[in-house]
Amino acid sequence: MHIQYGFGSVHQVKVYDQGHFLGFLSLTVEQPKPQENVDWVGQIRGSDYLVWGLNHKKVRLEFPQGENVDVVVRSGGRVVPVNY
Repeated sequence: MHIQYGFGSVHQVKVYDQGHFLGFLSLTVEQPKPQENVDWVGQIRGSDYLVWGLNHKKVRLEFPQGENVDVVVRSGGRVVPVNY
């Protein structure tokens, strides 16, 4: 899914797991590597994703302007949108 933010922008996003609100994460929107085959990737700032057990898990992020994006959290806090 395409989002309206530039690479390098930082956002406080809401995190939902199976419809349950978990809390907020700080996320930087980054340019993907060529092999990732997506419009954007994110990097969670800090280590909150480890506390929540989000590593290798599919969750939904809600951006400040209301965009909802299903993503997979990879090791190191890398966030990759789920392509349908």
